[in-house]
Amino acid sequence: MLRNDRREAPESKFHDYDFSPYLEALGTNWYTEDELLKKILRRFAPNAATESETTLLEFGARAAGIYRELADVIEQPEKLPYISRKDAYNRRHDHVVIPPETERMLREAHGARLSGGELNDFVRYAIQFMLNQNGESGFGCSLACTDGLIRALRELGDDERSKQTLGRLLNNTVENWVHGAQFVTEIQGGSDAATNAVQATPVGEGIFLLSGEKWFCSNCTADYWLTTARPGGAPEGGKGVAMFVVPRLREDGTPNGYAIERLKDKLGTRALPTAEITFDGAEAWMLGPPDAGLKNMVAIVLVTSRVLTASGTAGMLRGASRIVTAYCRFREAFGVRIDQLPLVADTLGRIQRESDLALAGVFETISLWLAHAPNGRALGDLASRVHVSIAKAVSTRVTQQLLYEAMVLIGGNGIEERFSALPRLVRDAAMYETWEGPYTLLLMQALDDLVRFEVRGREEEFFEQVWPTRDVPVELVSVLRELLADPQSEKNVLGFRRFAHDYYSAYQKVALSHYQ
Repeated sequence: MLRNDRREAPESKFHDYDFSPYLEALGTNWYTEDELLKKILRRFAPNAATESETTLLEFGARAAGIYRELADVIEQPEKLPYISRKDAYNRRHDHVVIPPETERMLREAHGARLSGGELNDFVRYAIQFMLNQNGESGFGCSLACTDGLIRALRELGDDERSKQTLGRLLNNTVENWVHGAQFVTEIQGGSDAATNAVQATPVGEGIFLLSGEKWFCSNCTADYWLTTARPGGAPEGGKGVAMFVVPRLREDGTPNGYAIERLKDKLGTRALPTAEITFDGAEAWMLGPPDAGLKNMVAIVLVTSRVLTASGTAGMLRGASRIVTAYCRFREAFGVRIDQLPLVADTLGRIQRESDLALAGVFETISLWLAHAPNGRALGDLASRVHVSIAKAVSTRVTQQLLYEAMVLIGGNGIEERFSALPRLVRDAAMYETWEGPYTLLLMQALDDLVRFEVRGREEEFFEQVWPTRDVPVELVSVLRELLADPQSEKNVLGFRRFAHDYYSAYQKVALSHYQ
């Protein structure tokens, strides 16, 4: 028989469970609270760090505050980019709509000239490192691509159009800002850009009309697209691929001969619009010699993005380390704080150590990269290029596993999208590994460069060009010497993968030793 009287259930003692201590431990300024980052700037750019302290403090607070909040918002399904096909007057315009939260971060980052301008390079990259602790957030790629475009225009742009474009990029303001993108990939080739088939037809006064499809166009809302195409009559292969600058809009404000076929439905970096684009008479001008377009795209533009991708993953790992450290020191289970449980403590400590190693290693890499000419033929320039390929490949691969461990370390709250940035960081890191050459391609390219530029017999000299101290690791020199003795054998090709991981791990440890 059912009872008619109703009794109130006793109130749970966990009803008012309070996460405030955890949230407070996430910090309020990711510059002042990062002692290692401050030490790195004091080492590489002491005067610039002092002169730019106000800017560093400002962005440290924004990264920990408003940008963290905005990054969480823009990943929500209703905020993701979409295509508006026609304007109010039924005219096709293929306009990609991004949310105001993303637009604000883009406007403020480029308005502060974080991709070029007056700020010291190390200061700029320290700020970008802090911003990446929230993930891609819809503007990390834009900063990296704009940086590469600026470097290409500085290196190769001696014509008036290039000078005017460079001037616009270097004088961005919050109210009037422009940014760049780079479109290389085509459906038939992927990373094999020597098979690019987009055609470039000259029409006079230095203008070419581009026709054909680009398959993976990230940051497609940019004002200038740096792309590759094959001029009529050009030879097959890489020598026939030239580099072009394509304004997204013509001078009258109309779309510049392109159609957006669709936006990619990606695993990660979802706030960043990535499109498939068809050129149909897009006006462009050539940047650099016609037979060196692919070479310049790789050496100047893609290498820039590779360095900043490695920096971005280091930022993601820093953010993840902060989240799990704050959570494990706050949370109690089985009568103890969970950071005191041996397995948790071991994993947490490893993530924290790897975060420091990643930060120290990537800034040592940045220093090496900035010191060498992008197309230089000296051994130091070539060694720097090989090092960047290894650093990007290894760091993005290793970081993915560490981010996954951070996410599952805190259980159900780790995989909950609204609780923290961890699921987003895991997804974004997978995308970072694919950008500008995935893991296997970059290791293959690094080995090929060592062979093509005849490093065999000069292995110790190679290490002297890249190593952060005078103490060259004898054991790694010996391994490289054995690999280059027969670089075509399957055993040694596979062995180079192990070498690359051991090499960059040792490099990071030496880099971190400067601050201990």
